[in-house]
Amino acid sequence: MKEKLLKKCKGKSAIFKVIEEKIGKIKIKRNVLEFPRTVGILPLIGKNKIVLLRQFRFSIKREIWEIPAGKLRKKEKPKIGAKRELKEETGFEAKKLEKIGEFFLSPGYSTEYMYLFRATGLKKGKQMLDEGEMIKEVKIFSLKKALEMIKKRKILDAKSIIAILTEAFFRT
Repeated sequence: MKEKLLKKCKGKSAIFKVIEEKIGKIKIKRNVLEFPRTVGILPLIGKNKIVLLRQFRFSIKREIWEIPAGKLRKKEKPKIGAKRELKEETGFEAKKLEKIGEFFLSPGYSTEYMYLFRATGLKKGKQMLDEGEMIKEVKIFSLKKALEMIKKRKILDAKSIIAILTEAFFRT
């Protein structure tokens, strides 16, 4: 006979829930961060230049280099959200967006699911940051330099590492 799973919400904020799960006689408490779907964009100029941004991240209290990314709006299609986030954070508009992957960012405690896109045919426009975004700089790097930055731990976030390594080693 299969054991019944019981879930009970023990507390929550806007995006964080503490869930108590009970399976049979075993009680397990888990913290689950419920998060909307997200997009990450690898903006390419030509075949070997990448647009990265330097952004202050409150959770780690420091600036890091990363690809543009953001939350999808309710019912927003990933490709539409990727186009919007690219424009907002970098000012660039892409002639072509191609999905190159999708993944859970940290399924041990979060529901966040990211769609990863390669953006090509870029045209520079005006950056339109959301309130609270702290993007300090948008800069173009060679793919070789971005790989060095990963190796030297100058790029530390998973989405950017995945995007750059995918481009370097699995380009289609």
